[in-house]
Amino acid sequence: MTGIISTLKRLIHVGEADLSVEQRINHWLKNAKRILTLVNANPALSAATLHIDNDLPKGTQQLLLLALFGKLCRFNDHYLQHVLASILATLWLSDSNTPRDTIPDVLRFLRKHNLAVWLDTIKLQKAFRGEKHSQYIADSRLNLAQRLCLLAGVFANGKKKADYKIVFSRVAVRLPAHHRHHLSHLIPLFNGLLPGAKVYAEGVPGALVDIQQNHGFVFMLSKDDEDGKWLPLSSISAPVSLSLPFEHFVALYTDTAHARVNQGGSPFLPSTFAIQHPPKALITIIDELQKRDVVIDELCEKIQKVPTFNHFLIHTASQDNRLQLPVKSIKQAVLTYGIERVGDMLIQFALLERLTQNQFPLMGMCKQITLLACSFASHFAQVADSKFTPQSAALTMTFICTPLFTLPGFKVSQSLPVDLTKTVSINNAFKVKTDTTWLAIASELAGSWHQSSTWRAVIHQCGKLSSDVPKSIQKEQAILVLSFALTKACLFDQNIYSLLQDTKVKTLLNILGIKHEDISAALESNGHLLFCPLAV
Repeated sequence: MTGIISTLKRLIHVGEADLSVEQRINHWLKNAKRILTLVNANPALSAATLHIDNDLPKGTQQLLLLALFGKLCRFNDHYLQHVLASILATLWLSDSNTPRDTIPDVLRFLRKHNLAVWLDTIKLQKAFRGEKHSQYIADSRLNLAQRLCLLAGVFANGKKKADYKIVFSRVAVRLPAHHRHHLSHLIPLFNGLLPGAKVYAEGVPGALVDIQQNHGFVFMLSKDDEDGKWLPLSSISAPVSLSLPFEHFVALYTDTAHARVNQGGSPFLPSTFAIQHPPKALITIIDELQKRDVVIDELCEKIQKVPTFNHFLIHTASQDNRLQLPVKSIKQAVLTYGIERVGDMLIQFALLERLTQNQFPLMGMCKQITLLACSFASHFAQVADSKFTPQSAALTMTFICTPLFTLPGFKVSQSLPVDLTKTVSINNAFKVKTDTTWLAIASELAGSWHQSSTWRAVIHQCGKLSSDVPKSIQKEQAILVLSFALTKACLFDQNIYSLLQDTKVKTLLNILGIKHEDISAALESNGHLLFCPLAV
């Protein structure tokens, strides 16, 4: 128990005075990673600091709570790590012992490396110096990360921990309307019981040690000599708001570690799904689709077992049929599209779900690029005589856009580093540091998601001039390259006329047999996607 508390007290370490600027930045990032790892594995410890008086440093409490708030708001881990590190940097800058002559070098490094996330937090220095963070939290100029930094500071510096629910209610009504919906992710913290609370369960007094989404682990007296057990939260009550001393809670948390191991159940923090592989339910559907003689009823049965797939197909089929008649069954939806197209649609839906599961500043922009590029690819697949169906073209384009969501450089930037000099180059469309080429990342992921060797070959060929691409897949390559180039021009350059005069683009149009009127039709049909979302 003393080991955990001493570890918590030593979480913040600003680093030795003789560190270079780059070493100092990396030191803060490593510290932030330790904090994030701790909260990922033990959210109960962080949640307990919200309502239990303790002697942890205020900065430590703020970082633990910020990590918890960020995870509940589904911040991407890499992005959240940088936000936490920026708090460490701000604490260092505000420290009276920090040599003033070293500060300009740190700020220059952050600007040079486009670490706007850090600079945003450093702007809050004045707010962090005092204890009245709530004075600044309602400012409409703040982004969500800045607001969560201040919110964590409000509770870390609160004099009466027991009033945390009242404080949250007062803060919530002051927030600007465009950020209030994010509070819904934090409500479980303030609307229920927290680890460390004294409770009643099964008519016996006990202590709540850990929580999941629907269950709590209660330590209580038992005839069976148990260390405690998981019970539905609905069966646990606290008639009076009381809590254990923090040291006692940590001791209980440590002693019950083995007993709390639970197979199944929903964890308290939102689940994150790996992007590298498709969900198991989708693999069984893909396997079913690849059979020579697909049994429609068996396929529909497997799709129906996944509610999100079920809802998506029925809704999309209702919108896509010519008369927009409501589709009421999965079988009807499958017959509307055909077996091959249904498979592509489900894979794209599952892939986009995973790519967009966690938030970072450029999420809206990256999603917009992907949707527009997919829509263009789908449109040109219908116009040109190619092997692509509209659905397979959109799916293959989604794989090409995946680096927007997976490369770390995009997680901490607030503007996309677009290279407008590279008109039709996908590999060099953005100035971002990566050890692997853009298309190699896309092709590898496509293989992991059981895509055919043909479509993976098309992705690979997108790095070449269309005249050097084998005739068998030349049109498909041209569709993808043209769609990507047109998307970039629409969202960043706005000069479609100049793009169409480019000799490389003219070659693409000739290969596909597409005229300028077809480009105009594509732009008109996708007018609803031709906007750049602003970060809020």
